Amino acid sequence: MFIKFVNKIIRVLVLGDIMFFSAFGLIGPIFAIFVTNQIVGATVATAGFAATINLLTRALLQMPVARYIDNHKGEKDDFRFMIAGSTLVSIVPFIYLFVSIPMHLYLAQVILGIGGALANPGWYAIFTRHIDKNKEGTEWSLENVSVGIAAAGAATIGGILAQNFGFHSLFLIVGVLSLLGVIIQISLYSTVIEMDNHHHHE
Repeated sequence: MFIKFVNKIIRVLVLGDIMFFSAFGLIGPIFAIFVTNQIVGATVATAGFAATINLLTRALLQMPVARYIDNHKGEKDDFRFMIAGSTLVSIVPFIYLFVSIPMHLYLAQVILGIGGALANPGWYAIFTRHIDKNKEGTEWSLENVSVGIAAAGAATIGGILAQNFGFHSLFLIVGVLSLLGVIIQISLYSTVIEMDNHHHHE
């Protein structure tokens, strides 16, 4: 498969992303059904507001985080932000298990937004720095196509799982898949530290 021909860091970042997009793809299309059916006093508008909270939180915080990591040399901080953010994102499906009123949901969405704001700039910085020369278009496309296919497949599977096993089982699966994505990212730690130390000695 083509993915073998890209360097280890790009490969691991893409694989981690596939896990995250597979995980959240499972609940994406049916999230509004969960909100209206399982949360007391929630409406379709509640689901829309929940999505807005996540996206707004992420939009407001992402630029300051990006500025911070750009102003600090080396990749350790990029890596730490990426792992911290990804971990927060992974916790959210487990929080959904205990959501019973809209306010719980909104708090979960704030955490999701903070997680995204921390993880994205670090991920982008590391991906951009390690992209193979003359393969920029191919490797960005590999990322886009991979996560697109993962999310597409997950959308159908998520609906089937929710219908047959209920939302609680589905959120547990989403949480576990997300945590696997974090573990895949953490596997880069030694490579990133090694490269950082190498650059400092140059």
